[in-house]
Amino acid sequence: MRKQIEQAVEKIGSSSKGDQEKIKAILKRYVEGEIGLDEAYYELLDGELIPMPKRCGMQAKVPGQDEEDLKRMIRTKLSL
Repeated sequence: MRKQIEQAVEKIGSSSKGDQEKIKAILKRYVEGEIGLDEAYYELLDGELIPMPKRCGMQAKVPGQDEEDLKRMIRTKLSL
């Protein structure tokens, strides 16, 4: 889950302008605490903004410090 979100942030420049805005809006809500990581992840999946993972590669939870690191990376890369 975390790896896919990180990849979406890293590769955002190669997305269409519309997809970039959708990704940023979802991740901004996540970083600001309006939605949780699971909800952000599923919104990205539902919007086809990140690829569907292989079943064996999914990991449900992100440890607390890892989640804070993820939020920090998103803020930095997307200037949120």
